[in-house]
Amino acid sequence: MISWLQGHIQLPGYDVGLWSVEHEEKAAAFLNNPRLCQLLCYMSNGKLHFSATLDTEATSCEKLYYFIRSEEIRLNNIDMSIHHGMLSRGTAMQSLLEAMGQVFGPQLFESSTWPESVKRDLSGHVHRFMGSLTESTFAASRKTVLYLPSGKFLPSVPTAAKNKELVQQLESIVINWTRQIKGVVNSQDSHYHTEVSGPLEEIEFWCTRKEDLCGILQQLQRADVCRVVCVLEASKSSYLARFLSLARRIHENSVEANDNVNFLKNLVTSCKILASADPARKWRAFLSFGRSFC
Repeated sequence: MISWLQGHIQLPGYDVGLWSVEHEEKAAAFLNNPRLCQLLCYMSNGKLHFSATLDTEATSCEKLYYFIRSEEIRLNNIDMSIHHGMLSRGTAMQSLLEAMGQVFGPQLFESSTWPESVKRDLSGHVHRFMGSLTESTFAASRKTVLYLPSGKFLPSVPTAAKNKELVQQLESIVINWTRQIKGVVNSQDSHYHTEVSGPLEEIEFWCTRKEDLCGILQQLQRADVCRVVCVLEASKSSYLARFLSLARRIHENSVEANDNVNFLKNLVTSCKILASADPARKWRAFLSFGRSFC
């Protein structure tokens, strides 16, 4: 099982040859002692370090690789009983999103030991938090990412459609998707009412919009998203029609944005020349700009 840990660490500068007897002892303690629930790995000055707690040195490193156990570890269940991943310094929200999605979320949604009433109530709060966290994390880069729990949280479509609590959770997720997509669709209308500095800014707007719309379209075509739609269709959810209507709008707007970018990209060079030309040579720049339409 130690070889399993050795093969899964992904850190810059890491090599299995860096392991020592001390590393093997700490790894064996994590694997065999149920009271040790985590093993943290990081590189410092070209050396590999292990820690069972988030100490000062661990928090100051650029990259941190974690292993967290969710149950008793055996050779035949090691892939399911250990959650692992990497956290990066300086990207607090992204790291929190990864930890919640890869570690704590699966422990909750896939657990068979939690009381169903507790699991049901907590799941609703976790879904709302994760939806808000996902949206906020990618907002700075102008990307719209639809939240959906990872892992095997969703049973077969007929079974899921008969589970009222699960259907309500999925409806809550789809309501959030609908709000996000509606905001993207309406952002074009608000752009028309906003003063734009010049043609280069307009071109940048359409390039950014095209990238965002294409990203949303790819997410809507994912198998897990389509499965949620199938569950809500089978349960005859009243929230689905609005979502599907906006999803069609995303496809239409994506085609429009792609056409606009293909046309406007031919004007970039002329617009840059026009923007940087001195007043005395503006007319020549205007002539060059006019030829772009011919």
